[in-house]
Amino acid sequence: MKIQHIISTMNREEFSFLEKLCLKTDAVVVNQNCPEGKAKETLRNGVDVNIISTPEKGLSRSRNKLLENATGEVCIIGDDDVEYLDGYLEAVRQAYEKYTDADIIIFRFTHEKGKETRVRYTEDIKVSMQSISKFSSVEITFKRESVLKAGLGFNNNIGLGTAFPSGEENAFLADALRAGLNIYHVPVTICVAREDLKINESYGVQKYLVDKGAVFYCIYKKMFPLYALAFVVLKKKSLFKDVSFFKCFSLMCKGRKKYIKSVKE
Repeated sequence: MKIQHIISTMNREEFSFLEKLCLKTDAVVVNQNCPEGKAKETLRNGVDVNIISTPEKGLSRSRNKLLENATGEVCIIGDDDVEYLDGYLEAVRQAYEKYTDADIIIFRFTHEKGKETRVRYTEDIKVSMQSISKFSSVEITFKRESVLKAGLGFNNNIGLGTAFPSGEENAFLADALRAGLNIYHVPVTICVAREDLKINESYGVQKYLVDKGAVFYCIYKKMFPLYALAFVVLKKKSLFKDVSFFKCFSLMCKGRKKYIKSVKE
């Protein structure tokens, strides 16, 4: 089984950061917002990295280009600021050997080395539409052939670099489920990654809810009202305590409307 990293980055003139990722298998890197070009790096441990530079912007566009250029049987989605942990490669291999029908297997990352910070499930589960919003991109691995056969990719209208800067990985998982792919979650931590986006003064609760509404529409389609209401109910006390229930829901609906309008334009 050939396992390969697919890694997004941007504005890189040199690639010393690759050593810090602790890769144990080959990788393809897309380097955005740079002049067109291709290069190859060999890390100190012998891992080969093919680098594709492009003037394009947008995380979903980056991941779609990675998907086009990957050659691995199984791909591990990555960013330029993760650190892979000892034993991660064997954990991925063993999971696909255990779940032979799996098209996508989601693992776990932590914010702090040596400490579990994202414990949502303690046992293996088969992922459903109800659980896909809990996962992040650096936890996702997939069989490339399964994804290509299903005609799947990442939504270029959402994710970093767009008006709605999150959720492209969750929309990808939702599309995979709708296409009939089998998705499992195996709660083994494979890497350390940066903090998730927090609601703060620079981002703002209102923008967060508008953006969340757009992403929820991409994920849940006709079921948007039900899942949006459930999200507000579950998160209001912890995240939106100063915003009325009606205002929270209306902002998410505004995000849905804004997304639909942007796609039509």
